[in-house]
Amino acid sequence: MIWGHVFVLFTLILTVKGDDPIIIISETDPPINVAYNEIVSEKDRDVQLTCVVQNKPEGSDVKWVGFLSNSSTVPISEATDSTDAFKYSIDQPSPTAWRLRIQNAQVTDEGKYECNVQTGNQIYVRQAEYLRVVETPQIADLQTSSDTIVKDGDKVDLWCNATGRPFPLVKWSRLAGEILPTGGQELRAYHLNIQRAKAEHSGIYKCTAANEAGVDERKIYLTVKYHPTVTAEMRRIYQAQGYVKSLVCNIAAYPVPDLNSISWTRGSMPIQSGGHRSIRNIPGALSKVTSILTIYGVREEDYGEYTCSAQNSQGEGADSMTLIESSQPTPDRTGKYQRSGATILTISVTTVIMLLSVCLLQN
Repeated sequence: MIWGHVFVLFTLILTVKGDDPIIIISETDPPINVAYNEIVSEKDRDVQLTCVVQNKPEGSDVKWVGFLSNSSTVPISEATDSTDAFKYSIDQPSPTAWRLRIQNAQVTDEGKYECNVQTGNQIYVRQAEYLRVVETPQIADLQTSSDTIVKDGDKVDLWCNATGRPFPLVKWSRLAGEILPTGGQELRAYHLNIQRAKAEHSGIYKCTAANEAGVDERKIYLTVKYHPTVTAEMRRIYQAQGYVKSLVCNIAAYPVPDLNSISWTRGSMPIQSGGHRSIRNIPGALSKVTSILTIYGVREEDYGEYTCSAQNSQGEGADSMTLIESSQPTPDRTGKYQRSGATILTISVTTVIMLLSVCLLQN
C-alpha cells in the first residue's frame, strides 16, 4: 500500500516537471556573439530580442526585465504591455513568442535582459545575452589640428582627438607610406611632435581613429616655408668653341620663387636673355623650378664660373658651376652635338652599314 502511494506521488512529480515552461531567447538583432555570449549594438540603432515560451501556464504573463550596468533593475513589460512605450515595444510574432524592441539603444541601455514566466511562487527565468553598446569613432574637429604652415626650423605640434566606445586607437601616418619625422611609418599617439621642421616634412599627414565599430580619419596638410635650395646639375661643364651648351640649376623652395627673381651671373656680371644666350625658367612639381642657361655657339669669353641664384620671402640661395673649354665637342642634354645654327647627330657604324645595305638593295 505504501509503495502504491510512492508510485503515484512520483508519477505526479514527473507530470508536473514535464509541463514546466521552457524559455529560450532567440532571433536577436544584432545577432548574439556566441564567443563572448553578448549582443553588440551600435549606438542609436534598435535592438530586438525574441523570447520563445513553451508550456506557458494559462493565466500567467511573460515578462521582460532589464538589469542594467548602472545597477538599476527596470521592469520592461507584462505580456505585450510596455512600461515605457517610448523606449520599449513588445509584439507577438507568433502565439509562443514575445519580441522586445529596445528603441534607439544608448550606452545607458547596456546590461542583461531577462524573460520570465511566473506561476504561483515559481519563477522560470531565461537570462538573455548581455547587451553592449558601441559607438563609431568620431574625430573632434575643434580639438584636432587643421592645415598648418610653419617656417623652417619651427617646432610643430599636431593633435588628433577622438571619441568612441570602446575608446578608439589613434595613430598618425603619411600618405604613400612616407617616413614620419619621428621615424617609422606609423605613430600610435594623439600628439605628433616635430622638434625642428624641415622642407622634407611638408606633405599630407593622416590621423586615423579606429575601434570595433568603425574608423574615422582626417588629413592635415603641413607646409614648411624655406629659403631656396639651389643645386647645379653639373659642377664642371665642357664644350668646344662654336658649339651649343646648356647650364642647368635646380631650385627647391616654398613659397616658390617668382621666376623674375631667378638670376644668372658670370663672375660679377649679370646675364640676360639675348644675343647668343637665352634663359628659361621651368616650373615643376613639389615647389621646384629648373633654370636653364643656353649658350648658342660658345666663344672664348664665355668660359668661366657661372652662378645661379634665387630668392623668396624666406631668403635666398645660390650655386655655381664652371664652363671649361674642351678640344672635342660634347653632346647637349638630348645627346646631340650642336653647332650654332646646326645640329650634328651621332650615328653609329652599325647604322651606317644598315643604310648602305638598304640603298644597295633598292638599286
